[in-house]
Amino acid sequence: MPNTDQTINYQYRKPENFDANNSQFAIFNDIPIEKIENVKIKKLENVRISTSSVAFNYFKIFRDTCIHEENYKKYSRGFKFFFKFIFPHCNFSKKNFLLITDEWTSNYYHWHVFALPKLLAMKEQNLIADSLLFLPKKYRKYQFVLPSLEACGIKKNQIVFVRRKSNIKVKGLYIGKGSQQNPSAFNEIRRLATQNVINSADLGEKIYISRNLQALRFIENEDQVMAVLQKYGFKKVFAEQLSYQEQVAIFSKAKYVVAPHGAGLTNIFFMNRGSSVLEMATKPDLSKPITDYFKLAEFLNLKYFYQECEVGDRSQKKDFHHASLVVDVIELEKNLKLMLKNE
Repeated sequence: MPNTDQTINYQYRKPENFDANNSQFAIFNDIPIEKIENVKIKKLENVRISTSSVAFNYFKIFRDTCIHEENYKKYSRGFKFFFKFIFPHCNFSKKNFLLITDEWTSNYYHWHVFALPKLLAMKEQNLIADSLLFLPKKYRKYQFVLPSLEACGIKKNQIVFVRRKSNIKVKGLYIGKGSQQNPSAFNEIRRLATQNVINSADLGEKIYISRNLQALRFIENEDQVMAVLQKYGFKKVFAEQLSYQEQVAIFSKAKYVVAPHGAGLTNIFFMNRGSSVLEMATKPDLSKPITDYFKLAEFLNLKYFYQECEVGDRSQKKDFHHASLVVDVIELEKNLKLMLKNE
């Protein structure tokens, strides 16, 4: 289990295919040492929780439950937020609750990277057994939520789903503070998720995650990309068509994963240490100089490869988040050979 009192200074390694003479790897130059603090648990007394996962009491917003300072200021300005939640839907004034969600954690990546580490920190402090877990009602429809919570020790009857535009009043609320991006927490999530895995769909050790069912960050020349990948034995999956259990099973057996930047890459959580991942992306924005999955792969002790791609003509917008990709297949094959050289 992660040690909640531990603070580490983390130095990231360069990608496995790093080339100092190639400008696409400039984003990995001079990566600073990052201070990483495990989640610290704080208890709030007699508060309400809105379905946006923001905690408040009378006309006070609790800053630690807002994802950004801008959101905190917006909610605190005037009385619009408080009038919206003037009457609690349910009163749990004798119960303690756990809050692990925020306004972004309904996303597959943010759920694993930000919500679950908070839950593990609460579990380590023995807070789960005697508490209920707050979740917005919309989380019922996300097929990854219940099985991942069950793996972490949460039972279905402990979860209180709160309907849209509503709030509940609780006696005590445990929240997580500090950085959730922590190697020990991520490795514990991997251990818990894969400990009872049943691999009903054996797709082998080489997986390509396609985003061609998505509107953003799909690969425009995927037919050319697949021709290269199939030459080396890769099989294509659409992560959004798989159940959570299927994703855990498939990626726990995968030794090599290739994918464009996107939520499907979150499944590298379930790969064994020493496995390899190749991420393809357009040039990052200045505000996002290092990709999320580079850090995640590092924390999980995976071998990370990177390939910068051209922006496609079918892009909705030309920025990093929205742009579709055009992959240089010659460079792709070069990276594949490097990734597979010790096979």
